[in-house]
Amino acid sequence: MAISTNSDVINSFLSGRDARGLNLFARGSSLYSYNLKIAEWTDNGVIVYDFTSKGGDFRSMTTSQHVGLIKREVKSSSIMLPEVARHAGLIF
Repeated sequence: MAISTNSDVINSFLSGRDARGLNLFARGSSLYSYNLKIAEWTDNGVIVYDFTSKGGDFRSMTTSQHVGLIKREVKSSSIMLPEVARHAGLIF
């Protein structure tokens, strides 16, 4: 698989296609920053896990940038705090 830009990876994820950037990749129904799942498709649409300082679960500047890219493409109601997602069993 050829290396794509981050924007191309986001667009591929939103279109249900696999894609890989340097540290951002879409595989199956999930979007990953490094190996951290930051978004996924569910029966109710896309959920984005807010791994940023504002979301209360900062991981890295790069991951925050990746989360910011996908957050701009979805409704605010699709963004979930990681703490809430863990409690719901969506992420670990």
